[in-house]
Amino acid sequence: GQESIVGKEGFLTNCLNNDTVVSSILFGNPGTGKTTIAEAFCNSINIPYRKINASTSSKQDITSSIEEAKKYPAFILIIDEIHRLNKDKQDLLLEALEDGTLYLIGCTTSNPLLSINKAIRSLAHLLETTPLSKEDIIKGLSRAIESVDGLNSSRRFTSGALEMIAKISGGDLRFAYN
Repeated sequence: GQESIVGKEGFLTNCLNNDTVVSSILFGNPGTGKTTIAEAFCNSINIPYRKINASTSSKQDITSSIEEAKKYPAFILIIDEIHRLNKDKQDLLLEALEDGTLYLIGCTTSNPLLSINKAIRSLAHLLETTPLSKEDIIKGLSRAIESVDGLNSSRRFTSGALEMIAKISGGDLRFAYN
């Protein structure tokens, strides 16, 4: 799923192909791959990164991330639930974004136009994730069934069962997994 972001001609795919890093905010419904996309991008581009969660991270976590970023020519900070970052923390982050100390990949289920500081939004590309198609959900379930990190082919499911799970998931892969 998310062809416009990670498909063959997707925005982040083009960034990878051109060895380019940009700040971005991934927003959309739960279970549509925002955090997974952020981590996969960081692992694929081979730039040091740190992931924090805005709802549990302190001002010190952001400060230490900024200090860590100063050690590298490029560094990415993934902030999950970025809509929960209060104004003080957003202001602290803003200076590091403006001076190029780090790149940001924020992930949120909230509308970033309402929840993210206008100055931060102006420095980031807004990338909307959409509910996954039934076919995308079935593909994700099939991979999880076969993966050694998943069920390792220890269980079998009929195609009808996978289709039913995909249908009731509402485009949310995490729901389908559960």
